[in-house]
Amino acid sequence: MTAAAFLFRPLIRTFAAAVAGCALLCSAQGEDLKHPVKPLLWKIEGEKVKKPSYLFGTIHVGKGPASNLHPAAVKAFAEATVIHTEAPMDAASQLGAAELVMRGDGSNLADSIGPEIRSQLDAELKQINPALDSEILGQFKTWYVAITLPLLKLQLEGSKPLDMQLWERAEREGKKTAGMQTIAEQLAGFNSFNENDQVALLSETLRSQREDREAKRDSIQLLIDAYLTGDTQKIVAEFERSFRETIKGEHKELGERLIKLVLKDRDVIMADYMDATLKKSPEEIHFFAAGAAHFAAGDSVRSLLEKKGYKVTRVE
Repeated sequence: MTAAAFLFRPLIRTFAAAVAGCALLCSAQGEDLKHPVKPLLWKIEGEKVKKPSYLFGTIHVGKGPASNLHPAAVKAFAEATVIHTEAPMDAASQLGAAELVMRGDGSNLADSIGPEIRSQLDAELKQINPALDSEILGQFKTWYVAITLPLLKLQLEGSKPLDMQLWERAEREGKKTAGMQTIAEQLAGFNSFNENDQVALLSETLRSQREDREAKRDSIQLLIDAYLTGDTQKIVAEFERSFRETIKGEHKELGERLIKLVLKDRDVIMADYMDATLKKSPEEIHFFAAGAAHFAAGDSVRSLLEKKGYKVTRVE
């Protein structure tokens, strides 16, 4: 789940609020930078668009150079009159969506995953912070524990992910804000998985975390480092490597289904939303911010917009 967690950050702060704090570790490369080398920023133009709008690839961390905008992205954000994130990030939406990741059916995480996986989860949580155990996570849905676990060390330290920082900055500056999906729509794919699939996701996540530790590899940091380069090929390559290593073997089909739900299907939803938005308000300058994987690949939102007749060019 490492790559999926990096791409998709639904209410991770809700999960983190249930446990104790920890420190954010940055690589030597990250410490030397103030912001990414190149911004993941594209300009959108078209015959019916009066002013250029922008795509901006985000990363779901909230500290260090990856959370600081490149000057070109700062300029685009300043020009924008409407800021769009993957889902609305106002306090009311975030609070109201918490129930979507809670069980609410009388079941318990420990009963669902069984003693063996629970023991593995406890061991992984102890690696993150010795004070943690699975008991405090009992009312969270299994898929949510799985997708949140790889980013938990970063999120526990309390900083706000870049997406949320952009939303709050827009509100302070009096810009309009909007979500490209509701949070319920964003989570629908995960909530469609049966419990056996969810337990498999958690089991694969735990295996991947153990293998990373044994190999002295930090897959989240490798994804962050790739993001800092601004090199789309490196980002896509690292995302694909991480995802292949996370869900494989007997669960390969589940992994393919997951990447379709959280990436490919949502690429189409975002492109359709952008097209409708640009047609509805062509006089506005729109800044569409979403996880970098939605824009970095050649067959991503960018290509879908081009097929709809827009010109999409990289801003460096």
